[in-house]
Amino acid sequence: MGVASDILKLEPDAVIKPWGLRHGELWQARRTAGVGELWLASAQTGPDNFASRIVEPPLGITLAELLGQAAAEGEDELGRLIGPRGLAVLKASPHRGKTEAWVVREAQGRAGFVSGPRTFDQLARLEELVLEKAIGPDVTAWSAEVRDLLGVIEPVRGGEAFVVPCGTLHTMFAVGQESALVIDEVQQGYGRSLLPTLSKILMVQGSLLSLQVHPCDETVRQAAAGELKLGHDLEANPTVRVTDFGRRPGEEPGLGLSLVRLDGGLRRVTPVEVALAGGARVGVLVACAHFVKSRLVLPPKAVCELRPLHGSYRVLHCVRGSVRIEADRSSRRVSAGETAFVPGRLESGLRLRAETDCELLDDAVPDLAGLAEFLKEAGASLGQIEALLRPPRAV
Repeated sequence: MGVASDILKLEPDAVIKPWGLRHGELWQARRTAGVGELWLASAQTGPDNFASRIVEPPLGITLAELLGQAAAEGEDELGRLIGPRGLAVLKASPHRGKTEAWVVREAQGRAGFVSGPRTFDQLARLEELVLEKAIGPDVTAWSAEVRDLLGVIEPVRGGEAFVVPCGTLHTMFAVGQESALVIDEVQQGYGRSLLPTLSKILMVQGSLLSLQVHPCDETVRQAAAGELKLGHDLEANPTVRVTDFGRRPGEEPGLGLSLVRLDGGLRRVTPVEVALAGGARVGVLVACAHFVKSRLVLPPKAVCELRPLHGSYRVLHCVRGSVRIEADRSSRRVSAGETAFVPGRLESGLRLRAETDCELLDDAVPDLAGLAEFLKEAGASLGQIEALLRPPRAV
């Protein structure tokens, strides 16, 4: 049986960040850093990037290497792994920027987001304040003017969902020693990754991320073609830090502010939940042209047949309980904290067999028209579908 006919289990990559969640011995040893990200399903390569290692079956390679081998064999072989929808994305946008989405898993204490400026005047004023280093790392000391210019959103709560379009000036924070923010994130697989999405968990405690912006696809294409001379490799690293509040070198306020799009801004999504057969439920949390993230909840012993919805691979991350994922002749058990990659060619026979009460997050490259039709057939109203697919700006 070829690899494209087998469900793969992936090993996460832990990334240390100055704003990360502090974990016992690690915090005792470092004091200034913690685990900031867990990359669950990634095929990113190059410096400071992480490609998920395949641990079941024990192939001894990463997901990036597997996709590279498939691409070398031809377009059809790669398509069997990432599906026709994923392949179409790669062909349409060989150089990609970074739109992302956040689903709040947990928020303790004072936690929130920044949504960026809304007018040219606000952007100009922000540039003055950034260059004067007048925006400090203490969120509680930000003036009413700074909070308005940055578009601060707080508090945030578990279950809330946001899309972050490319060109949005943004950050997130959890203020105080008792605070914590845990985000389930899905984003574009940027640069020239052969996987069109990247799934991760992002964690903040007692700090905030840099004030940053990500480029759009067209900007990355122009830079790759030499039409823009930026001095920053946006394919390898699409995060441009406008200010890191003095923690690390590499701030680029001029470049970052030039990438800001005033029509961006965090978009507050209203998820849509519908029932599936066997007592299961699916909640579509965020959906845009680049990705879809859903939550699947199954009672013990439930068997759920998932219809072929996207023509895409599926990344299934188990949040709670344990479940057996089946497709064709392949079967893989995942429990809380584990992630499986289901090749695109297996989507049509995908079945979940719950061993306990369980919850999974499901990421894919979407067929938005097919998704809308599925939700409509399952009882969602046109207004609910519209709010999901065209979310309003949060502030």
